[in-house]
Amino acid sequence: MKPKKYADIVNAVWMQLQAIGCDFTVTPDEHGDAAVLDARWDSYSQVSWTAGSRGGTPQAKAAGKRRSTDTGR
Repeated sequence: MKPKKYADIVNAVWMQLQAIGCDFTVTPDEHGDAAVLDARWDSYSQVSWTAGSRGGTPQAKAAGKRRSTDTGR
């Protein structure tokens, strides 16, 4: 597994546990590199729903399509 994908999975688990108020500690295993995990976490703040690459992130495109369907546009 590539380091960025691993970091995405670890960070997603962290976010979910944090959201439900779990008391936990994250310790990267032998596959984890704390610097890569941190760098990937920092990169999430650079994601934009409206200004992503190729006209927006996949999430933004899907949301826009959904909105246009919901409003009859």
